[in-house]
Amino acid sequence: MFRRAIGLTLVELMMVLAMMAVVTSLAVPSFRSLWVKRSVLMAAEALLGDLRYARSEALKRLRPVLVCQSSNGDSCTRDGAAWADGWLVFIDSNGNAQVDGDNPDGPAEALLRIQSGLPALASIASNVSTGHSIAYQATGSAKSAAQTIIFTPAGTELPDSIRSLCISLQGRARVGLAGATSCS
Repeated sequence: MFRRAIGLTLVELMMVLAMMAVVTSLAVPSFRSLWVKRSVLMAAEALLGDLRYARSEALKRLRPVLVCQSSNGDSCTRDGAAWADGWLVFIDSNGNAQVDGDNPDGPAEALLRIQSGLPALASIASNVSTGHSIAYQATGSAKSAAQTIIFTPAGTELPDSIRSLCISLQGRARVGLAGATSCS
C-alpha cells in the first residue's frame, strides 16, 4: 500500500520565508512614517483634549483654569521647549500661574490633570514667547494671546508629520497640518 506524504518540503518552506522577508523589508519604512505621524497626532490631540477640558472646567467652576508646561508634574516650567516634557491642568485662583497649597489668601488650588512627557516628540513649541501656559477665564475665553503650538517628531522629520494646534482668543482650539492650517 502506497502512502502519500502531506506537508511542505524544505525548499518550499525556504521560498515562503524568503518572500515574507522581501515583503516585510518593503513594508517597514511605510510603517515607520505611519507610526511617526500617528504619535505626533496623538500628542496634539492629548493637549487639545486637556485644553477643551480646562475650558469646560473654567466655565463649570466659574474660576480661572490654567494649562501650563511642566517637566516634573508638580509645578509649572517657563522653558520654551518644555511642553514635550508634559503639562498640568489646575485651578489658578490667585492668577500666579503656579500650583499653590493652602495659604492665607485662600484654599489650595486643585490639580485637575497631569500629562507626563511624550518621548516620540523632539519639541512642542509655541509661536509666542509667553507661550508656556494657556489661561482660561471663568467665561471660557483664553486670557493669553492667540497662539499656535507646533508638534515636531523626534528623528528625521517628515514634512507631513508636523502638526499645529491653534488657540483662538475665544479659547477654542483645533489641530491641523502645520502650514496648511490658518490660525487667524
